[in-house]
Amino acid sequence: MTRDVNRATGLSEKLYENAGLVFPVLATGAALAAASFIDPYLAYVATSWVIFGLLGLSLDLVWGRGGLLSLGQTAFYGLGGYFGSILAINMAPLTGNTLVWSLPAGAVFGAASAAALGAIIFFARMGPLQATILSYTFTLLLWSLTQSLKISVGQAEIGGDNGLSNIPGVVLAFRRGAESLDPVEVFVTVVIVSAAVYFLCWWLMRGTFGRVIDCIRIDPQKTELLGYDIRKYQVASFSLAGAIAGLAGAMFAAWANYLNPSIFSVQEALLVPIYVLVGGLGTLAGAFVGAFAIGGLSYYLGGGAVGGQTTLILGIVLILLVLFLKNGLVGAIGELWRRTLPDANAAARDAGAVSIDPGVLEGILVEAAEQAGPAKRLATVDLYKQFGGVIPVNKVTRAFEPGRPYSLIGPNGAGKSSYLKACVGIYMPEAGSVVVGDVDATNAPIFERVRQGVGVKNQKPQIFGELTVDENLAIAAFARTRDRQAAADVSRRILAMLGFEQQAKVQASALSHGQQQWLDIGMVLCLAPRVILLDEPAAGMTNEETRELSALVRTLARHTTVIVVEHDMEFVRTLEGHVTVLHHGQVFAEGDIAELRADDRVLDIYLGRREHV
Repeated sequence: MTRDVNRATGLSEKLYENAGLVFPVLATGAALAAASFIDPYLAYVATSWVIFGLLGLSLDLVWGRGGLLSLGQTAFYGLGGYFGSILAINMAPLTGNTLVWSLPAGAVFGAASAAALGAIIFFARMGPLQATILSYTFTLLLWSLTQSLKISVGQAEIGGDNGLSNIPGVVLAFRRGAESLDPVEVFVTVVIVSAAVYFLCWWLMRGTFGRVIDCIRIDPQKTELLGYDIRKYQVASFSLAGAIAGLAGAMFAAWANYLNPSIFSVQEALLVPIYVLVGGLGTLAGAFVGAFAIGGLSYYLGGGAVGGQTTLILGIVLILLVLFLKNGLVGAIGELWRRTLPDANAAARDAGAVSIDPGVLEGILVEAAEQAGPAKRLATVDLYKQFGGVIPVNKVTRAFEPGRPYSLIGPNGAGKSSYLKACVGIYMPEAGSVVVGDVDATNAPIFERVRQGVGVKNQKPQIFGELTVDENLAIAAFARTRDRQAAADVSRRILAMLGFEQQAKVQASALSHGQQQWLDIGMVLCLAPRVILLDEPAAGMTNEETRELSALVRTLARHTTVIVVEHDMEFVRTLEGHVTVLHHGQVFAEGDIAELRADDRVLDIYLGRREHV
């Protein structure tokens, strides 16, 4: 009996993991089956819902998964429609088939325009609000431009407000004079194309590319601290979304046989986020559900069911859906299903103190040295960083050699964390230099310094809370190995070293603060760094875990260059390394911890007395 229950539970978990594949397959099958008896007019209208769902999918990629609300999807949609239609008008008479011209042209032009806009947004490192405003402005510019644009391109006539007419319908046959498909056949064709695009996106977002995009949404700085050039991933994702929107625009033009500037209008741009919100942000399939829910409700209400109050009723329903189903229709169903599954996060609550396996750690460090090279020297010369009238890093000249731990101590506001951030590139200095090994890294972006061998754990643990423990480690390892199997092997070894095997499938956000600190350190070790910067790693750890951390740091120092910022003087003492005291952003004193504890000047700045305050 127990075995049957466990088997049923396992099947339920497996089905939940693959729900994004199973249910869309069933929905596609149902739609194709319905085509055998559906009314032609309803098939004609429902085709537009599928197209709008595909447009919504393009937004869900960049918003739900990428974290950027783009109001430019209708711009790529319209551009794809116009350019795809122009090509179809001129080339279809030669071949018969229209989609072979319009769909690739729409997708390519949508991708190209999205790549151009995305490069401006992401390489300029615009904030989310600025990026949303720019994408919206781009759409409005196209709306204004197309209203007055009158031009002939071969047989295609763009007539400004009059739009582009005589767009050929959906023709699949490759012969001159072939007839367009009827409404039901167009519906089937659009469903098949849209399903193919959805499953491609589902596959991409289930893979490493999708994991990196998720990580960028959750914590872009941490993703860059793993060595990923997040700008390239963001532009690639934005371009993919543009291609999908352009393809949807080309299909819409073939369906409607007409386009005008209203495709770039404010109303069209704001409808797309509504589809995504109603269906479920970040679910991919939710865009289609939202488009069908809104389209179907409008179709039903438009039939006179509510006495001409269609807009009012539709608005009330949409408000209620957004207010009470915050994850949309698909998200709400997923949440209900998740509650029926076993609590995978219970392992985090039942976990004991972390215990490092020194043998596994030594093996990992030896292998890392073989793959990534020997430990590197980190040096700064007159490093200077200023924020207005505050100078947290004031011409610090310091060199750190491998072989022993280094500690940076000092009172709050001394500039310890700021100094580490200037070393790794989170803060770009106004003057001075940072050298990693023999390479001047002063002006290098964060990901470049990480690739040069610098690994950083910041003051607060930076983990990807929505991912599991092993997914956090695997995405860190992949940044170095660029191979999924090798990354999985590295993450398994780090899991074993930390004693986290039982927590592998636990959502990282469910870990205690101390466990999150360990996970963050484990992610840094996955990178096989040659220089390791640890900012208050003992914060939130128990005494037992602090002892384990001390042993870890001493072991790391035998293979790498390790610099630790810490307030716990007892922990610093156990490291048995060199200690530097910072005060007002400058090197104030140096030596071992016993000497510094006996130095009245150091006591003065910690206790706030006499001339050194």
